[in-house]
Amino acid sequence: MTIESVMNGLTKEMSESLYIDDSGTIKLDDSELIMKWGFDALFSNLGYRLIEVDTQNTMLMSVPHGKEGSIFNGISLSIPMYFSRVEGSNTSIYRVKVELADKSYYFDAVRSDLLIELANEAVEPTIVDVATTVILMTFIIFLSVSVIAIKLIVKPSSHLTKQIQHIKPEDLHKRIDVENVPNELLPIANAMNDALSRVEESFEQQKRFIADAAHELRTPLTILLNRLELKIPPSPTKSELFDDAHFISRIVEQLLDLSRAQNTSSQHHISIKLSDVVKNVCSHIAPMVIDKNQALELIGENDLSRVNVDEGELTVIVKNLLENAIKHIPEGGRIKTTVSNNSIIVEDSGYGIPKEFHRQIFERFWRENQSNRNGSGLGLAITKELISHYNATITVNNNSSLGGAKFTVEFYK
Repeated sequence: MTIESVMNGLTKEMSESLYIDDSGTIKLDDSELIMKWGFDALFSNLGYRLIEVDTQNTMLMSVPHGKEGSIFNGISLSIPMYFSRVEGSNTSIYRVKVELADKSYYFDAVRSDLLIELANEAVEPTIVDVATTVILMTFIIFLSVSVIAIKLIVKPSSHLTKQIQHIKPEDLHKRIDVENVPNELLPIANAMNDALSRVEESFEQQKRFIADAAHELRTPLTILLNRLELKIPPSPTKSELFDDAHFISRIVEQLLDLSRAQNTSSQHHISIKLSDVVKNVCSHIAPMVIDKNQALELIGENDLSRVNVDEGELTVIVKNLLENAIKHIPEGGRIKTTVSNNSIIVEDSGYGIPKEFHRQIFERFWRENQSNRNGSGLGLAITKELISHYNATITVNNNSSLGGAKFTVEFYK
């Protein structure tokens, strides 16, 4: 439609420039046209012709037909009125009818679009190259900005994640340092600190409840054991009741041990020889070993090894490990306790502990068989809690030289 509009205006201007001179010859005044359409004329991109309607004789032509460079070469005299296109080419024709000296003529204006194509061929690759370069540079800039933005977001997030990961169940008093946290992550950090405060408060309430409940149960259980011992005559029922009461009493004592283990303010750290504490515990626990026809061996690889701990807590640690071994190996089994350089190793001849349970055995009240009343599931949890008071670790594996489980407590200076 644009080309048709241009051709319409061009043909109208050219046809209005036709005139007959004094000799009766038809001419075209192209002075204005050259000024306006000179670019097209310069490249032989524009042509015109005047045809007498009655005789079909060509009266006027920009370049004579058949001459090299004539834009009308190959274009028939019989073309439709107004706008049309030459089939198989880029040439546009516009025909109008004009009257000159009482005669009718067809005035044809022809314009080739080849120049536009040549321009496109020259300009299009440049445009494509420029566009490709711009797109590539834009993509590189976008990618760079994205990487920088991701780093700016991920780095603070990673720092925040590390802080959260370092807060263990035994470190509920710790809080996330919000000083260098970006504003975008500050609500999350504050919410996490609030949650930690609530969890810590709930945990403190649980500890107080355990301690209070254990203290309240201790006295009536002692009275119950005395009554069973003194007022009920011997019988199978009495033995069962006595065992049940002792089991409950043992749980209460362990709850008190757990309460004391969680109260770090009651600690008294002094330098102690590991071998002395282990020997004392072995002496007190020997009757239990004899009662089950088991063998207890004490090896002192380093009798001079000393650690800075609370003697009461170290005693409970060793006692719980030995009692755990006694309970979980059959009659006639063997237990070996080794005091090495800043470490205590307790191993037995039992069946070992499946690897998938190595973490769970330190959880409170956990037992592989919950229906088994051979233990309360608190001994190793208390041991883990007490060890957390020091720069120490406890590990378990099934590499015992006796064939069963092997617990290693190691203190670091």
